[in-house]
Amino acid sequence: MKHINILITALLFLLVFPSKAQITVDNSMTPLDLVQNVLLGSGIQVMNVSFTGPNVARGTFQGTSNLGISDGIILATGDINVAVGPNNSDSETNGPGSAGDIDLNNLIGSTTYDAAVLEFDFIPSSDTVRFFYVFGSEEYHEFVCSNFNDVFAFFLSGPNPFGGNYVNENIAKIPGTSTAVAINSVNNGSVGTFGSAGGCTSLGNTAYFVDNQNPTPGTTIQYDGFTIPLEASALVVPCDTYHIKIAIADVSDGSLDSGVFLKSKSFSSPSVQVSAIGSKADSMMVEGCGKATYIFTRGGDVSNPYSIHFIIGGTAINGVDYTDMLGNPIADSVYFPIGADTALLEIDPIQDGITEVMETVTLQIPQILSCVTDTVEATIYLENVNPLQIAVSGKSPICTDEGEFANLLALYTGGYGPFTFTWSNGMSGDSIIVSPFNTTVYTVSVLDTCGNMSSSGTIEILVACELEIPNVITPNGDGKNDYFQIVNIEDYPGSEVLIYNRWGNKVYESNDYYNNPWEAIDVADGVYYYVIKKTALDIYPVKEYSGSITVLRGKQ
Repeated sequence: MKHINILITALLFLLVFPSKAQITVDNSMTPLDLVQNVLLGSGIQVMNVSFTGPNVARGTFQGTSNLGISDGIILATGDINVAVGPNNSDSETNGPGSAGDIDLNNLIGSTTYDAAVLEFDFIPSSDTVRFFYVFGSEEYHEFVCSNFNDVFAFFLSGPNPFGGNYVNENIAKIPGTSTAVAINSVNNGSVGTFGSAGGCTSLGNTAYFVDNQNPTPGTTIQYDGFTIPLEASALVVPCDTYHIKIAIADVSDGSLDSGVFLKSKSFSSPSVQVSAIGSKADSMMVEGCGKATYIFTRGGDVSNPYSIHFIIGGTAINGVDYTDMLGNPIADSVYFPIGADTALLEIDPIQDGITEVMETVTLQIPQILSCVTDTVEATIYLENVNPLQIAVSGKSPICTDEGEFANLLALYTGGYGPFTFTWSNGMSGDSIIVSPFNTTVYTVSVLDTCGNMSSSGTIEILVACELEIPNVITPNGDGKNDYFQIVNIEDYPGSEVLIYNRWGNKVYESNDYYNNPWEAIDVADGVYYYVIKKTALDIYPVKEYSGSITVLRGKQ
């Protein structure tokens, strides 16, 4: 929200940061659709949805980013498009100049502006309501520990199971504490340029903070900083009616925007929730490439042990395509010990070497709760990995004396990248450049990212220069040009050399010419004719050369 003009910095950011993958936002859905079709998960009935604020301040988001949440609802203190990366400004503002919110004013004891408020009544089906969110702001980092702190809150009202009622109880708390999540409580641990040490609630919650500006500004989100995905939750009385007010606003002035991202399908109240984390990304696992995990959570009272049974489905076969970590088919239940609100089920995808389409493993938990019949489920996607195979290509032969080199390329299929390449000469990468002085065999080994699939390939690079053939010799015994010297013939062992006189009679023949050259000892001066059949260890086709050679004794 600030009064500081950082135009020069913003322009520099625009010059050096090209556009990359970003989130996308959309404000075309109605508030009712946002809640019913985006935010709402299992075990909740919703009614009386309303929104206060400009339409540009609420909508949906989706896409790959470093938020830790792939899609959901966004509420902002200005236009939601400000949230879209890259982070090419540390002072982005597009506030509409609208009113603030009285409950946020009372929460922080200051005047708010540009409020976006989404609220509704709901009936939970179990003893806990929860959802996940990320709060981000352009106020990071300059205004940490200052009075210019955009504010957000999740105000819950309704029966408190321990007695009395919640009345605008803010449930956006730092995990395990009663401290509200805010810029002055979750940050990078340093007092901002326009803040003071006494203005902070805490500088010790860096574990919950993502710095989107340093050392390199992010490419997907504009806000300079934001929290990691956090859970907002509260104990409730099943089947009673509650009201929640999700609100965000600028404080003290309307400058610099902030936003809160609410994870899709996360506003829920099932007795048990299940989610999936794959071995590679999101809910994806890869054959033979590490475990995937189902995470079961229960809400409310955890003072007693609890077992939950589930239905195993999907296209993958239990015990064939995947097992538990001991190699057995997975069980159809998990156990919560006393005091535990989380239980894990780990599964191991089997590398069967069979080319298959992508398979799925789905766990479903039917629940007949006190006021809603519901089913929660989570799916892990099992990606097939073909056996890793490799071949090596490269130019051969080469003539190192003439500056030639070979570009060796590892051609591979199968496996799961990224890959690690190790060559016998100590080099790395899927291609290397070599220029050996002698014929050399190169071997490359490749290891996939799973660490349990490898292959190797080999190539021989022959060092052989083109033949240099003279057209005259002077075999007079002076040690100069006394024999038919074919330069580089030694690079082609087994090459055949034949010499004929002008009548077509063969006067010389050898297939070991380097060690037995023609010295023209028993022939008269004159013109002779050669045929050279150059070979290369049977690896390359025979190449034939022919021409004339003149014998002149007594001449240099």
